[in-house]
Amino acid sequence: MNPVSVPAATDRRADGGQGVVTATKLNIPGPRAGIVPHKRLIRALEREREARIVLISAPAGAGKTTLIGGWHADSGERRPFAWLSLDPADDDPVRFWTYVIEALRRVVPSAGLVAEAALRAPGMALEELALPLLINELAELDEPIVLVLDDYHVLSAHAIHASLAFLADRLPPTLLLVVASRTRPPLPLGRMRARGQLVEVRPEDLRVSGEQAEALLNGVLGLELGAADIERLLARTEGWAAGLQLAGLSLRRLADVPAFIDAFAGDDRHVVDYLRGEVLDGQPDDVREFLVSTSILERLCGPLCDAVTGGEDGAERLLELERESLFVIPLDARGCWFRFHALFAELLREELRRTRPKDVAGLHRRASDWHLAEGDATDAVDHALAAGDPAHAADLVAAHWNAEFNQGRLATVASWLDRLGSERPGADPRLCVARAWLAMDGGRLEDAGRWVAAAAAAGDGPEPEIETLRAVHAFKTGDLGAARRAAAAARRDSPFVRTVASCMAGVTRWWLGEPEAAVAALGEARCAAEESGNLLAFAYATGYLALAEAERGTVEESERLADCALDVAGTSEHFVLMVAHLARGGALVRRADPAGARTELDRAVRLARRGAGRIETAAALLARAALPGGGGAELRREAEALIAGCRDPGPVVAAPIAARRRAVSDDDLSERELAVLRMLATDMSLRDAAAALYISRNTIKTHVRSIYRKLGVQERGEAVAAGRARRIT
Repeated sequence: MNPVSVPAATDRRADGGQGVVTATKLNIPGPRAGIVPHKRLIRALEREREARIVLISAPAGAGKTTLIGGWHADSGERRPFAWLSLDPADDDPVRFWTYVIEALRRVVPSAGLVAEAALRAPGMALEELALPLLINELAELDEPIVLVLDDYHVLSAHAIHASLAFLADRLPPTLLLVVASRTRPPLPLGRMRARGQLVEVRPEDLRVSGEQAEALLNGVLGLELGAADIERLLARTEGWAAGLQLAGLSLRRLADVPAFIDAFAGDDRHVVDYLRGEVLDGQPDDVREFLVSTSILERLCGPLCDAVTGGEDGAERLLELERESLFVIPLDARGCWFRFHALFAELLREELRRTRPKDVAGLHRRASDWHLAEGDATDAVDHALAAGDPAHAADLVAAHWNAEFNQGRLATVASWLDRLGSERPGADPRLCVARAWLAMDGGRLEDAGRWVAAAAAAGDGPEPEIETLRAVHAFKTGDLGAARRAAAAARRDSPFVRTVASCMAGVTRWWLGEPEAAVAALGEARCAAEESGNLLAFAYATGYLALAEAERGTVEESERLADCALDVAGTSEHFVLMVAHLARGGALVRRADPAGARTELDRAVRLARRGAGRIETAAALLARAALPGGGGAELRREAEALIAGCRDPGPVVAAPIAARRRAVSDDDLSERELAVLRMLATDMSLRDAAAALYISRNTIKTHVRSIYRKLGVQERGEAVAAGRARRIT
């Protein structure tokens, strides 16, 4: 169960509320003024229909984004483009793929609805469900589309690389993947190349031509250079687009053109020196101050710049910088959001560290405050961490980690905690709680226990949250008594604590064999979850209520509640839904539908293994083992091993296991006889039971006679009662 309320399933914004910033990441850059596109390359890309991947790998400033933007804008290209501009904050698998789906929705509005829900299923690799769902959906498109991942080099998470490699190996003909990166990404390029499905654009392919150089230098910058000077400058920059632009900006202020061209070199060291000496130092003091101060920002808009600099003209300055071609790139069509050219941004940040090191923290703090006021907790936390103020950063992380967690972005939360340093989480009980939930959701119960203990030992912590966490941890590890006591001890003074404590009170009573008390507590939990919008907790409590109705024999009500639990959860793959499937399986057993019951119980087992408590998982295994279809003995052994590791598993699951272990006489029922006895406990006729077990009517009658003899009974009802007394039905 997640630690906080989850958003409504209809809220599918990739960044959890940062609508403006999201739009800038998904906008397709327009053609740059005066930059003549690489027509030859564009024509080749437009004609390419066998390729599945286009890899554009080249250094900063080589024109990767410009090429793709020109390709998209060219009249010869009919395919729609879905665009995603990446930044370091996207180094989280769930965040990355959510943004990919948002980009695809710009082209196909209904794209990825089911896949997006599967993204947030804890404990499941992307390749298990979410990506196959997305790939299958894309394969059904009527027309091919192009998906662009720009600046892929900023990502380092192995899970992202592995999942994109999975997609690359299975790309449908309807999708062309374009990856723009400064480095070669770890994708199966060799296999794609061998299949003839890879098109590679290298740095030499992006070298600026004489026509492009003339358009930039004379058309945009108005330098009136002769053909010979342009050729010499092209040679000095080796066709590097950014280097040519840098040289052109400097030439606007110099009289001795030949001398400058002779001295100019296109290597990074000289360019950095040049940028500082000729471009940055050549700006008026107020412009230079603005550039350096705002260099801490990945994206810039007028109000944000004003918040950072203390000025009032940020929007006007950004537009002027764009008009001056001073390495400011627009991110939307309205001229609201911009970013610096990557190389120029690196220089500006180095200049800030070199000349004003004491100002860095304050600038980040102002940026953090602005983003927080705008409802953008993610960037607020990132800037607080960059400010080097651990106390303030810890406060922000403590206040906002749960929102990211609830979106399934566990890697983001882990990154925040890691960046705070090893001492902070141990010193701050609020962050120990965050660590515990991360470990719990990842199935690392021992780690979770250590963080729960650390939270309690730190003192002055959120005691109700700690008690609630202790209750959940105790339940998942199979200590029902401890879980019950912790749930009872939690002060229910917040919606979250009230919801989870009530859930834990209900589920512990259920597995302790107190169904009436369990139903009362679960009803309270369901109401609290509904009031606070905690959809997963609502589904969890509702699933248990469905299980209770199945046990009572009220099949229709059980099925209604189970359907309700599955409908509201917002994802079909979260482990809490195993309870609803367990209830469905029980209802279908009573309806004499063994095939349907097998399907539901198989799903209950699969979901349970992904993160449910040990007792819940054992219950699902035992329920499935009781049905025909093979594997029963192995499933029972797995359940027995789980219960053996529980400190206080309660009688509901443990007693049947203990009874089986005690029953070692010659009068034991065989595996087949046990299966028949469980069929007798349903409304099935012997004919239907025989068909379900794939045996003849004569054979099942033989088994029934043997069952009666071994149980010492005379008829079916007595056999069922005896089986229940021995806890084997």
